[in-house]
Amino acid sequence: MPTFGRAEMDFEPAPESVDSTVEFACTAEPEPSPEYEEALAQGVLRELAAANTERPDAWQGSQVRARVIVRSMAWHWVDRCEMTFDRLGTLAVREALSCVTEDRAPQLIETKVNLVYL
Repeated sequence: MPTFGRAEMDFEPAPESVDSTVEFACTAEPEPSPEYEEALAQGVLRELAAANTERPDAWQGSQVRARVIVRSMAWHWVDRCEMTFDRLGTLAVREALSCVTEDRAPQLIETKVNLVYL
């Protein structure tokens, strides 16, 4: 079953003495969802910490400190789950890091998460 989630985020470097943060200064459609906000933040913070050892494609560099500001979020009433937002957070960090290393503007990330229930 595919799920839908959308998030727009800004990334700013954080000083060495400050831990990474995720701030929600956003609109959420169709309504705010603490569960999806938490899942998005977990995906972002885990990837910034280079602590995602379960995925071979995870960021394997050193920890990166950033201030992440979520500008908007959207989800569908039927096709939704927390895993989608966790994954969106992870992919957003990878895109932000790629923009810095490749000296380029951000690109839209589109993905479809398919869940298999056993």
